[in-house]
Amino acid sequence: MEDEKPQYPLERKFQQKKGPVEIIRTKLRQQLSCSLPKVKQTLADFFPFVRWLPKYKFKEYVWGDVMSGLIVGVILVPQAIAYCLLAGLEPIYGLYTSFYANIIYFFLGTSRHVSVGIFSLMSLMVGQVVDREVYLAGFDLSEDSKQSSMQTGWNGTEDNQDTAVNLTIGAFSMECGKECYAISIATALTFLAGVYQVLMAVFRLGFVSVYLSAPMLDGFATGASCTILTVQAKYLVGLKIPRHQGYGTVVMTWINIFKNIHKTNFCDMITSAICITVLLAGKELQDRYKDRLKIPLPTELVVVALATVVSHYADLNSQYNSSISGAIPTGFIPPKVPDFELVPRVAADAIPLAIISFAFTVSLSEMFAKKHGYTVRPNQEMIAIGFCNIIPSFFHSFTTSAALAKTMVKESTGCRTQVSSVVSAFVVLLVLLFLAPFFYSLQKCVLACIIIVSLKGALRKFRDFPRLWRLSRIDAIVWMVTMFSSALISVEIGLMVGVVFSMICVLVQTQRPKASLLGQIEDTNHYEDMDDYDHLVIIPKVKIFRFQAPLYYANKDFFLKSLFKAVELEPFLEKNRRRKLEKKAKARTAKQTDNENGDGNATGLLLEALASSLVTGINHAMARLVDIWDSIGIMEDQRIERMQTVKKHIEDLLKDMITEEESLRHRIKTSIITTQKQLEKLCLELSMEPYKLEEDLTVLQMEKNLRCRLDTLLKEKNDRLKELSDLMQQDEELCVTLCATPYYIPTGSLPSLTQMQELREHIKQLSEEKENRVKVFSGLRENIRNLMDEMGHEPETSLERESVCPDADIFLLTHENIKALKLLLSQLEMKKDSMISSRDKLKDRATSLWNRLSCPDEGAEEFKQEPLNTLCDDIRRWQGVVDRLELLQRTKLEEVIDKVRQELVVFWDKCMFGPEQREPFNIHFCDANYTEELLSLHDCELLKVKEFYEKARPLLENIEKWERNWALFQDFERKAADPNRFSNRGGALLKESKDRAKVQKLLPKLEEDLKCRVETWEKDQGSQFLMRGERVMEYISKQWEEHRSQKDKEKNDRISKKADSTQFKTPSKRPHGAANSSVTPSKIRKTPNQPSLRSTTLSSTSSSVSSTFLCVPGKPPLSAKQRVKTFETSSATRTPLQEFNSDNKLTSITYSDFT
Repeated sequence: MEDEKPQYPLERKFQQKKGPVEIIRTKLRQQLSCSLPKVKQTLADFFPFVRWLPKYKFKEYVWGDVMSGLIVGVILVPQAIAYCLLAGLEPIYGLYTSFYANIIYFFLGTSRHVSVGIFSLMSLMVGQVVDREVYLAGFDLSEDSKQSSMQTGWNGTEDNQDTAVNLTIGAFSMECGKECYAISIATALTFLAGVYQVLMAVFRLGFVSVYLSAPMLDGFATGASCTILTVQAKYLVGLKIPRHQGYGTVVMTWINIFKNIHKTNFCDMITSAICITVLLAGKELQDRYKDRLKIPLPTELVVVALATVVSHYADLNSQYNSSISGAIPTGFIPPKVPDFELVPRVAADAIPLAIISFAFTVSLSEMFAKKHGYTVRPNQEMIAIGFCNIIPSFFHSFTTSAALAKTMVKESTGCRTQVSSVVSAFVVLLVLLFLAPFFYSLQKCVLACIIIVSLKGALRKFRDFPRLWRLSRIDAIVWMVTMFSSALISVEIGLMVGVVFSMICVLVQTQRPKASLLGQIEDTNHYEDMDDYDHLVIIPKVKIFRFQAPLYYANKDFFLKSLFKAVELEPFLEKNRRRKLEKKAKARTAKQTDNENGDGNATGLLLEALASSLVTGINHAMARLVDIWDSIGIMEDQRIERMQTVKKHIEDLLKDMITEEESLRHRIKTSIITTQKQLEKLCLELSMEPYKLEEDLTVLQMEKNLRCRLDTLLKEKNDRLKELSDLMQQDEELCVTLCATPYYIPTGSLPSLTQMQELREHIKQLSEEKENRVKVFSGLRENIRNLMDEMGHEPETSLERESVCPDADIFLLTHENIKALKLLLSQLEMKKDSMISSRDKLKDRATSLWNRLSCPDEGAEEFKQEPLNTLCDDIRRWQGVVDRLELLQRTKLEEVIDKVRQELVVFWDKCMFGPEQREPFNIHFCDANYTEELLSLHDCELLKVKEFYEKARPLLENIEKWERNWALFQDFERKAADPNRFSNRGGALLKESKDRAKVQKLLPKLEEDLKCRVETWEKDQGSQFLMRGERVMEYISKQWEEHRSQKDKEKNDRISKKADSTQFKTPSKRPHGAANSSVTPSKIRKTPNQPSLRSTTLSSTSSSVSSTFLCVPGKPPLSAKQRVKTFETSSATRTPLQEFNSDNKLTSITYSDFT
């Protein structure tokens, strides 16, 4: 048995498959086996709602299902009426189709989100077949005849049109005219398409959809959309022309439209323009604000309702000859069997309908199943869509399919199950029973607008063509060929052309695929194309050749040519070289061959020797018997008799031996048959290929091989069942922990290797997810514990208690719980930050109080203590310290307030506040009534000034930098004006000149930077930034203006002195007084009343501000004892002029040139 195991994969690979008859027989045997579990499972598989409906979570699912069902139903009603134009049928049939399709798919469908109903592409294909057959039957396809037939068919007369709105099915008269024949064609076509789909599901022909590639389907949908747009264009301008039959519908329809353009109905054209504008605006709003809108905008329903009201009250049909929908009866038409005589006429047309319908349905089902994490059964989807066509065909309905737009709406509005389809069907039922007659006056151009606007998504594919061309030119060509053939020839021909052209492209790609040698990436086990990458390692004496296509007869020559070229080998030369080597090898092994042949015949010679020995022994025994008979004198007849006895004994012995061996062979064959049946059963259970015996084996060898194979499969079955039990247990535990959906395997069935692999992958994913969640949970729990311990926080909520519980198994690792833990951690971190901020504020408050109160150093040990174990304890400790210091502060109010005033003056100076900015607080600053309220006001003012200083610190630092450079500039200017500069510089004149130029160059940059910073600050704060009571740039401009005035004054003084010195020598010169009497207009002269300017510092060039603002008797404020801070570089500062009375009490403070 151990020897057979390594050979098993090779045996499976080369074994022959069963014939189709045997496969069908096996499948039928499996499907037709009857037992109660099998019947239950079959019913549950055929009606999937039996599985999920009992597990329906009413409170969790019902709101989303009802809302999505109502919204889809509201959208479905106008589309059902509109798409009947495409199908060439009356509007009532579209409502029937939508109602029955939703109900049937609820029972048979496996997708939770797909919306099944009328589809524009299906309606177009049905309409083309209907119009063709109606035309061939001799009916007129014009709109007038259609309207006449409609009125005759519904009312039985043409004279009483006004009563058509109020008709019901009870008064319906089915005279089989044009409309009766049209619905008969549609139902026969729909019935046959459904039968095709069910047969495809029964015979597992879903692989047909493989040949419908995505580019081909997109091109087909785009071409069909162009056809739909063309067919509906006549309704937009109110032209009553028949639909073109045959090929070239798009071209011929546009030609007919332009030929009859003079017959345009302007009422329909204006209505179409308004409706298209409103519908497109609604679509754009829906696309732009879809994240904010809880439900989609019912634009189609609003347009239909308003258009119907306007058409009815304006009587557009009679006044302007506008085409309307006509009478739509209420209730249901009695069911009718499809006309099977029409089946041969539409048998070929039903094939593309069936394929396209199930292709769209299965693709949409699988797409949304992958998105929401559940599985669908494609075969059951084909059965469902097949019965959605078969059953409604008995109730006057036409072909249905899954629709992408309605499915997207259904999913986005909270759909959870197919209960929403029942709700949508209920909405349609209300329209069928009560509201249908109200659509009598609805214009057909409005329906055409709804259809055309719904094609917006398909027509956008033209915009995606350049991107598709860049990604794959083959796919782009397939899209283009399919689109043009569908639009310019016909939809059916376009589908066939697309499939054939796609196959041709595949054949072309596989005939000359890319072939290359691979090289190894250094220090890895990966290999890449040597033509695309450099620095790849070539394995010595090994060539790795990659041929990127399956090998078959069409590309075998290209394969050999590419292979020989890649390995640089000439096969014919190599063949000749090997022939020579083979001849030499044959010569050396000729002698050995004879010896080997002799050894090979040893077994045959031994058998011949045994037979010869047997014959010799019998002859020898018979000779002895003859001698004995001669000596005895036995007569001849007695000898013959005894010879017959000997012969009989020998024959009986041989017969017995033959019988026994035959019996043995029969038992072995029976065992082989039994074992083969068991193997077949096991292979079916294990989903494996049947075991095929080798040829030319003896029965013993066959039995041995079968027994070994049977034991192997039994062991594999037991191992698989045991592994399945272990895996299901692991899956159940993981799903309970993660609140996930278990992997579904039918009870009592043996899973295939694929299912086992999928289950392993499922468990692996769940295990990895659990590890990730456990890791995240551990980290979150540790952080939460640390935060709680650090803050001294006791768990309050159940989530907090579970998160810090030592037993981690009680915590369910769901996404919601992990999110809740993250939110809890964030809240705790915010609380910690808040507590730290509170503690720091208390600490700063205590430090500030301590400094104000000038407490002795002996009590400062409390400030130097280490933080306590928890923030709560630390906050309580500092709160106690603040409370004690505030109590002490209330006993030393006067001293504390004076210190606060000192600190306030310091920060006023730092912030460059002028008298106007200090004036509002002066009344409190000079108040001698020391109270707690006064202290609180001082604390608030100090805090406000400190906050301003911190906010404006970068700007203040730049101003200080400018003032320092301005002072340097003034100093250099003063030195440059010194007449003794050439004799008293000590050799530093050149250095001073360079420094002066450097400062002159730097000042404009600083001023420009200051301007930008001030503008930014004022824009951010929404207020002006004042520097000692002035705008910064005004202050700087004033400094420059004063500097220029001082320079002009010095220049004039020099001119005056020079004139005085030369007046005595030149009496003819004009007197000095006359020179001074004329003042140059462009110069600014200083008047005697102006204060003198100092050129040594920046502060000395500021404007003089002289104001008395303290006039309160009592103790002088602390600011009077301090020197006013200026931004001078020299040590000279200016002190305020203080005035005291006879009691040495401060009465006023006058600031001169306050800076």
